[in-house]
Amino acid sequence: MKPSKILVCILATYIVLGAVCLLFAGRSEVVRVPSLSSVFADILPKKPCATDSIGEITDLADTIADLSDVSDTIPAAPAIADTIRKAPVELPQPLPQGMLNLPLFYAALQHADKQPVRIVHIGDSQIEEDRISMIIRRRLQDKFGGGGIGLVPMVQTIPTYTAAQSIEQNGRPLPYTYVKRYVAYGPSSMRIKDGNYYGPMAQVAYINEPIDVSIELLRDRVPTYSYDMIRVLYSDSIDVTIIPDSIEIGRTLASYQTDTLTERMRQLVIRLDSLRRSNLIRLSGDGYVYGLSLETSSGVQVDNIPMRGAAGTNFTLMAREPFTAYFRETGTRLLIMQFGGNAMPSIKTHYAVDRYVESMRTQIHHLLHDYRDASLLFIGPADMITVVDGEQMTYPMLPYLDQQLQQMVEEEGGAYYSLFRKMGGAGSMIAWKEKGLAGEDMIHFTRAGAKKVGEMLAKQLIEDYDLYVESRKPKAENPDTTESQPAIEATDSIARED
Repeated sequence: MKPSKILVCILATYIVLGAVCLLFAGRSEVVRVPSLSSVFADILPKKPCATDSIGEITDLADTIADLSDVSDTIPAAPAIADTIRKAPVELPQPLPQGMLNLPLFYAALQHADKQPVRIVHIGDSQIEEDRISMIIRRRLQDKFGGGGIGLVPMVQTIPTYTAAQSIEQNGRPLPYTYVKRYVAYGPSSMRIKDGNYYGPMAQVAYINEPIDVSIELLRDRVPTYSYDMIRVLYSDSIDVTIIPDSIEIGRTLASYQTDTLTERMRQLVIRLDSLRRSNLIRLSGDGYVYGLSLETSSGVQVDNIPMRGAAGTNFTLMAREPFTAYFRETGTRLLIMQFGGNAMPSIKTHYAVDRYVESMRTQIHHLLHDYRDASLLFIGPADMITVVDGEQMTYPMLPYLDQQLQQMVEEEGGAYYSLFRKMGGAGSMIAWKEKGLAGEDMIHFTRAGAKKVGEMLAKQLIEDYDLYVESRKPKAENPDTTESQPAIEATDSIARED
């Protein structure tokens, strides 16, 4: 081919690609088409720019010290032949986060040595594997006592860090698919066809033959304190046996209601003869199992309830009574809701944000309408990165969503924890990813990143509790002077209106 024809072909190719960039840049969520400005920005020499002197929050090695298997969290080491070393990646400084106003929870913690204090942590896939929750549990149990891992489903489809769990029959291991499960989120094919009674884990297992559930607490990754009580949530037609039954010293049937139309969830509390780290629980009959809880009669217990793919707007599709009964019988004093990330990709306007926020307000009312003894802590979405006109950036509506969620939660008497701002604000997920704390999608945390989030939150809860206790101490000076009560002593007012 003549050189002139080759030149024409090259020029024609550039013209076609330029036209594609002009017409389609940023218009597809599937195929990423860069803008012309970003293309030329990569070609033309860049002017030097000053770097921010932002301090590093912590070294990655400190973040993953307690984890034995973090191979998926650490970026690949550079080749030995590389002679150019990048400057150390620094994490953005966290933006201001106010004190968490959780008076009912803090008041209960003062008596945790005599009674149980339950935390129910419900969220999306960011808390799968017991991530984040396990750190909160460990730090609070260190300070206030307690043991066990709280509530787990009968069939654990996603292994956790804190327990090895399986089902078996006559000593023969069974695949988790052997038991029929129904969930209130995810694929519509897994919904209960004739009702909305899922229980506090938003899922339920159906059995019609004996099934053994084996649960063993793990020590190697995140040490977990032993338990001396087992709580089983099930329908009336199920029988529960602890194997061997000689370790059982008593059982109590808590909160059981029924009617002529359908069975309701009952809660059986079995006391054991000593602290345990493993048990075999036999479930038989024809009915439903809503979950099992490994716990102690005092101290802190933390439930981890992940709902993969959920935006948090499906609680109103579930019966309220199982949540209320569970909160009441377990002494739940803090409900943590962690949602927003799964809704973000579909939110394009301020109006869409406002609609989502109002939907979440309705969910809060639904969960806490009949239960007035728990504080609410809402954890907002983390920073999330998308591509706009060929450039990586925070989802445009995320800062507004974070702001509106905080306003709504505080209007309802709850406390809001801005994970977006604690990470460092817009664009911070890029630095977290480069530090090995976020995945390649720059939406989800790695295991090390989730541990870091758990440590940050646990630290704030403990510090705010200490401030709460200090604020309630009587003042020596001017005892006759009447002063206004500090904000931390305000009474929770979540869902108090009918």
